[in-house]
Amino acid sequence: MNPPEKTVFFVDVDDTLFDNDHFEHQLRLFLDERFGRHGRDTYIRIFEDLRAGEGFADFLGAAQRFRIVMDEHPSTMGLSFFLRDFPFALGLYPHALNVLSRLSDQGTPVILSDGDAFFQPHKIDRCGIRAAVADRVRIFVHKETRLDRLEQEFPASHYVLIDDKSRILSAVKREWKNRVTTIWVRQGHYARDPAVSATDPPPDRTIERIGDLMDLTHLPTGTWG
Repeated sequence: MNPPEKTVFFVDVDDTLFDNDHFEHQLRLFLDERFGRHGRDTYIRIFEDLRAGEGFADFLGAAQRFRIVMDEHPSTMGLSFFLRDFPFALGLYPHALNVLSRLSDQGTPVILSDGDAFFQPHKIDRCGIRAAVADRVRIFVHKETRLDRLEQEFPASHYVLIDDKSRILSAVKREWKNRVTTIWVRQGHYARDPAVSATDPPPDRTIERIGDLMDLTHLPTGTWG
């Protein structure tokens, strides 16, 4: 086992560092322009069915099913190119990379994300997040179920979890209790939905945007100054 770090920061990606709502909006515009309203709605229905079943956003899985539904029409390759070539760096929230640099001064930042095996790593790499954390990127289907594994790989005297989903924060808090400080970033549609944001236990701290972490102070014992 590696020697324990003083503090490890686990940082989410979608709607925490990266404006995934904006990306989905741009995707809808592309689908509407390329395939019309019916094609757009077909892809969205497939995508939402997959998200409900898999528990994460599977854009590539939806693209594959969409291709079949569209009778493998050559035009569907355009969707593949859109997902591959999207300018992900432009989707970062203001100061996102600066925050990761600041966290590096306080401890060890680790990207902790849900997602698929290709598109999510591709996005994290293309937008500069992977390089900002020296390749410390971990992507799971359900990250809150991998806490034992994360403890073994990143032993620390204290953990900080930064996420836009309060249910994830609560699940980890119930498991790690006072060993973790949970920070809720109220960005994106999950954070704005009262039906999914009222969780128990509540987050230890709430901020309105990821850039607010530029004002953090030193975290020696797990209590924010």
